[in-house]
Amino acid sequence: MDLGLKGKVVLVTGAASGIGAAIARAFCRENAKTVFTDVNESGLKDAVKGHEALGIYKICDVSKMESVKELFQAIKKEIGTLHVLVNSAAINTADYIEQIKEKDLQGVININIKGYINTTTQALPLMKEAGFGRLIYINSGSGLKASAGMSLYSASKYFNRGFAISAALEAGKYNITSNSICPSDVYPETEGKGDIGAKSWTNESLLRISLQKEGVTSLKDLIEKRTQSNPMRRSCIKEDVANLALFLASERAGFINGQSIGLNGGALPY
Repeated sequence: MDLGLKGKVVLVTGAASGIGAAIARAFCRENAKTVFTDVNESGLKDAVKGHEALGIYKICDVSKMESVKELFQAIKKEIGTLHVLVNSAAINTADYIEQIKEKDLQGVININIKGYINTTTQALPLMKEAGFGRLIYINSGSGLKASAGMSLYSASKYFNRGFAISAALEAGKYNITSNSICPSDVYPETEGKGDIGAKSWTNESLLRISLQKEGVTSLKDLIEKRTQSNPMRRSCIKEDVANLALFLASERAGFINGQSIGLNGGALPY
């Protein structure tokens, strides 16, 4: 199926690793001009390797509006327009409510909330000029059903969903859609595939809380337990998220707007 993405200009945040890198590479394979952005320059260089014909990278701290403005000024000057924004940059932290730390609160606010707002405010004018836009927010299953021990992260993802819906209601008349992708856990994949892994499961607090909740002692056991409880008997992978992002970015998804799409194999059937 030709998704008609050739010639489209795409910006993916959090593109130095994990889901963001997988999405940005997928757009390159669909012949879209793709801007990989992150604060991690070495990660960006690795992520764009093999995709230099259509992929470029720009360093940007999405939590800081001045940095975001500089990024969008460069996009307008060097490329001229923007059609698709995929907000994937996020941090994941876990702790029970009584143990919440100020630094974690500020990190979640700065990246997961301000980051999405900052990029969206700058993307909309370019999309309006183009007469076409796709706002795609990488959310989480924790944004569909809040998770114990992950109150900050869950709250930020509920915010993201509400913000995305408001954007859909405001921008639809300009042929701009806004949707959230809400995947279940994406775990480290088999080593040796050349994948750029996600950072989430290197987070000590997330691993500790998750192991406690499932009553297991290792990430391997956690993955096996959760996989066996999934109707599809597998976990979500980065390519699942990338494939849905590609479809939502296409003309074929032009009437899908304001939706929060669960990507979980049926584990959470809404």
